[in-house]
This record gives sequence, C-alpha cells and structure tokens, in this order.
Amino acid sequence: MGRRAVLLVLLLLLCAGCGAEKVPEPKEKPEKPPEMELAEPAPAAPEPPEEEPPAEEAGDRVLLTLKASLDDGRELTLEAVGKTLDEYNCGVREIRVYAGETLVQTVLALEAIELEWGSSVDQIGSYGYTSCWSPEEVMTVLDLNFDGNPDFGLFGWTTNNTIPYYYWIWDKEAEQYRFTGTMQGVEVHLETQEVTAGQKTGSGGREYTKFYYQPDASGNLLMTRYEVQNFAQNPYTENPDYERPVVETWTVREGAQVRPGPFSYQQDDVALTRREVPVLESGGDGSVFRFTEIWELRDGGLQWVRREPYEP
Repeated sequence: MGRRAVLLVLLLLLCAGCGAEKVPEPKEKPEKPPEMELAEPAPAAPEPPEEEPPAEEAGDRVLLTLKASLDDGRELTLEAVGKTLDEYNCGVREIRVYAGETLVQTVLALEAIELEWGSSVDQIGSYGYTSCWSPEEVMTVLDLNFDGNPDFGLFGWTTNNTIPYYYWIWDKEAEQYRFTGTMQGVEVHLETQEVTAGQKTGSGGREYTKFYYQPDASGNLLMTRYEVQNFAQNPYTENPDYERPVVETWTVREGAQVRPGPFSYQQDDVALTRREVPVLESGGDGSVFRFTEIWELRDGGLQWVRREPYEP
C-alpha cells in the first residue's frame, strides 16, 4: 500500500473514534445515611407560682398600734394588722411584735380561731381574721398572770353576749407570746391574784357563769372554780325568791388542769362543792323573811349546813 493509502486509513479510524459515546465509569454507591434520632421535645417551662399579694394589695393595714413595757425596761410595739371585712366590721389577721425596730414575732389570729371553732372556722368573720366593730377596739394589753409583763387580747367576734377575746401571754424565757385561751368579761384582781371571766350561759339571760383563774409556776392561767347564778324559778324551795339566784360553786378537782375557756373542761374535772338557795317566808301578820340556805360538800355529797338571814 502506498503512503497515500495509509494516511487515508488512519484518517478514517480517527473519525470513527470521534463519534463514539464515552461510557461513564460507574460511581461507588453512596452509603445510606444513618437514621436520625428524633430529639424529645424540651419540657415546657413551669409557670411561675402565684405570689401572695402584698398586704397593701390584699387590703390589710395596721388597724391599731399599742405599746407594752416589759419588766426589764424594754418596750414592745404591738401592731394589729387586718382589714375592713364589711360595712360594719373589721378584722385582725396578725399581730406584729417589735422590739425597737426589730420584728421579733408574728402572731396569727388563725391559731386561736381554729382552736376555738374547729371546722366552723369559716363561719366567723373572714377566714383567718377576727371580727370587731372598730379598729380602736381590736386589741387590748393587760397583765393576766401578774408577772409584770404585758399580755394581750384580740377582740374575737361580735355577739349580743359579753365580748369574747383571744388571749396570749408573754413567755419571758422564750421572749415570745403564746396562746392561753378564750375568755369573756375579763377582770384582773391584784389583791387576790385572780383573773375572773363571766358570761351568760342560759337562755333569756336567766343564767350567768363566772370563772376564776390563777397562774401556775409557768405563768399559765388555770381554772380553780366557777360559779353559776341561776335566776330561773327556784327548783329547791316551795317559796322561791325570784329576785335572787340560786348560786352553785363548782371546784376543779385536785390534779385536773383546766385552761381558760368555758368548754375547756370535762365534767369529771369539776365537782359541785357549794349551793346557796334563796328562801322567802311570810309571817302570819304579812311580814316577809328572807334567808339563804347553805349547802356544802361533806362526805361525798351536798349537805345542808346552815341558814343565814338575807338583808336586801
């Protein structure tokens, strides 16, 4: 083959290569991506607890402030904090006790209210508050146990009877007030070192009970006796003297400890030790004679002791 023919064959081979499609080399199969773990949703942020409104927002304010002097010369300041309950009454929620500028104790009225009323607490005033006619009367300061330190009482609730007060006494060792009981018509008798409390206990104002208390070594008031004056028809004589009551004296038995409060004792804690019975007798000439028959506990029972003339 000549040179010219060889060149022609080479040219044809080159042209044939230009028209062929180039087959791509297979690529490596990509690995399957790992399955993604679904993240647990973030817990919802807890709602902030509802805060108690400040005293000012709740309507509380200082209703009354009293000073109280301790036997060591220091002076306490007692602030009765409460609010207006309705058109006619206000109530105390707490007593703040200050020594100078330092708050040393906060006394909650609820402590006494629950002890007095139990499950009926929500029926007295507003829950956790006492009930009183005016801010000037919500609190009183007095020495109940004759130790020279000030105790205080809170006007408990309004009634058509003698006003009841919740009382706290000052604990000198603990330098705190502690609740001592509920009493009505309290009077302090320095000469006998006694505290008396009295109230109507019968229907129609025909019966009146007077309680007597004395402090023990720890300053706690304990009942010693109580007297019941019954003005109802005299059941012990045929000729009752309606102007005078039958008077019965009940004495706390030895070993029994009865705190203040008319319902703080059981019948077994006391014993009837004396009865005074009014007697009215008429003479044949129209004259009238009045006596008091005395009965006393003797040998396990009441026995007639004597008859005393009574001068109206």
